[in-house]
Amino acid sequence: MGHNLFVNRRFRTTASLLALICALICGCNGGKTGPAPVAKPAAPIDPWVLTTLDPVDRTPALLWNGLVGFRIGRDGGGKEQPMFSIDEYETTGEEKIRSLASPLPNGFVVNGRTLPITGDYRQSLDMKTSELTTHWKSGAMTVESVAVLHPTQKTIAERWTLTGTLDTDVVDFDLGSSGKMGKESMLESDIVVGPSKMKGKLIATTYRIPDRTVDFVLTLGKSPNWLNISQSRSTDTILPNYLESPPPLQQFLAVEDESRKIWAERWNTDIEIDGPVEDQQAVRSFLFYLRSAIHPDGKMSISPFGLSNQMYNGHVFWDADTWVFPALMFIDPVSAKAITDYRLSVLDAAEKNAPPIQTSDAGVSPRLVFPWESSVSGRETIHGPSEKEVHVSGDVAWAMNQAGSLGLESDDRVRSVKDGVAHSFLAMTAVDLSKHQMEIKGVMSPDENHIGDNDLYTNLLAQWLLNDFTPPYNPAIPLGRQMPHDQYVLPRDEKSFLTYDNDPVKAYKQAAAVLSIYPLQYPPAEKEAKVMMERFADKVTKNGPAMSDSVHALIWARIGEGDKAYKTWQDSWKPFTKQPLMLFSEKRTKPTTYFTTGAAGSLQTVLFGFLGFRLDSVAEQGAAWSKQLRGNNWLSIKPNLPLQWKSVKLKNFTVLGHRYTLTATHRPNGQDAAEVIQGD
Repeated sequence: MGHNLFVNRRFRTTASLLALICALICGCNGGKTGPAPVAKPAAPIDPWVLTTLDPVDRTPALLWNGLVGFRIGRDGGGKEQPMFSIDEYETTGEEKIRSLASPLPNGFVVNGRTLPITGDYRQSLDMKTSELTTHWKSGAMTVESVAVLHPTQKTIAERWTLTGTLDTDVVDFDLGSSGKMGKESMLESDIVVGPSKMKGKLIATTYRIPDRTVDFVLTLGKSPNWLNISQSRSTDTILPNYLESPPPLQQFLAVEDESRKIWAERWNTDIEIDGPVEDQQAVRSFLFYLRSAIHPDGKMSISPFGLSNQMYNGHVFWDADTWVFPALMFIDPVSAKAITDYRLSVLDAAEKNAPPIQTSDAGVSPRLVFPWESSVSGRETIHGPSEKEVHVSGDVAWAMNQAGSLGLESDDRVRSVKDGVAHSFLAMTAVDLSKHQMEIKGVMSPDENHIGDNDLYTNLLAQWLLNDFTPPYNPAIPLGRQMPHDQYVLPRDEKSFLTYDNDPVKAYKQAAAVLSIYPLQYPPAEKEAKVMMERFADKVTKNGPAMSDSVHALIWARIGEGDKAYKTWQDSWKPFTKQPLMLFSEKRTKPTTYFTTGAAGSLQTVLFGFLGFRLDSVAEQGAAWSKQLRGNNWLSIKPNLPLQWKSVKLKNFTVLGHRYTLTATHRPNGQDAAEVIQGD
């Protein structure tokens, strides 16, 4: 439920100026009076501030914190913009995330009319503080709003300031049924949001300091919807002190102050690039949006679009495990852990998703099949061909193994997932005794345009898991326990590995075969990396998802093709961030944002390509720095900086609870240098 604010008394200005104030929050672009706004040129590039000078672009700004997501219009207001909450999903059917009517005040209206923005427009997002500032003029009136979302609470605060020829002594602000506010007054209103009637409070305050200023603070409680959601989980996700009521209200300045302190702490971990400012701005934008997209208190993983829209119904895919988790596991391990925690919380559902265990399997660990589209209950929410994309279970196990290596999940929990997924792969494996081969038939490739036999990526995940499988093998598979698991069919021709059996090597929706090089780091594929890249990289459709270019760039960097790596890396984000404030789209041709998977892929290129991070079972030969992790795994660093970057400093990344700072220096005529200093 929203509130309309009406200015009921008269200004000393003309009627056209009076109508301006509606544009404050309510969507001035739809006004019928005054000249239409003219698109402005791009703003200067700032390493910390994202700015748009275009008042007509329809892509709204985004403020999110992993608990709620608010869209803010070009005019700085919330009219007709949706809101999303991590605890507001449908609890039946497809378990879709709910699009909620934003309870932010709709705006100012004067005499029933609105005026468009007439000049001096800019909207800026300060990534240091997460404050969104919108500034514009209409005639002699200047309007400025500052919006800040508390990083760890469902609280958003706004401050609106009106300057110009306004006579502030005769202005009332009307919040509909909540009452009117005159000079230096305050009003508090109870609200409810969505079909579950999530409780909230809205406080509005007016000041003269010396200009007319209006503060709004909106705070929301936990949704009663979560009580129903949590009953489907295999672990206790109901908070012991569960409250439906919102936390105590704060003033705008208090929310702003807390946000600045929290973000100052977050930015202690940063990537500083001595290179083109556009690269620095892009990397900071990935860090900013990703680390504010997920919150451990949300008790959920992250969907490809997080809390920005209803694309993919808010469901969880392998995007979270394979793309977002590695991008955050050194930068923000607490948030990254939310991804693996979610998978652990729905193990019961993963067991139910698997075919029933036969009597002959007595004593074998439960099979775990993670859904292609998982939601709050962890069951498969969308049925169809994508259910054959069984590599998703291997992706979950892969991320869980990385989490265990870094001490983010316990060894027992990691083992339970790996063994459960290994058992499920073993159950779907066919053994050809005459050829002494193991096959997985009828699966969908990560390419997503092909269903067939022996997908390279899927078979490699099965091979990796079964080589480390601890329970007894499935006796339903004759001779399976005697066969070495490196006998899985890995399709290839005389040149290199192929994507799947009978691969024509013609066209793909997205990168698939090269995933054997990264993230799987399969040594025989790495030896053929250049050949495979030359065969496959240019055959991915240009209208495919954003991640292909980022994984290609990462591999080019690792094999020493610096120019190709840098160009491909820029291709992985430039065409996808043309929307205001560098909001990331899934595809070049669609302005739907924010696509966390794409941003995470581009950030992975920096971490695992240019900076040369590598997690493996052995230390990398020639690495500038290595550290043993848990489970006999290793982290190695061997930078591959592009020529355009003189140096990069990764400040305060976390490994096993300790902070380190990496300084990588480019050496055009030799191996890039790296210095790693422990900070605590």
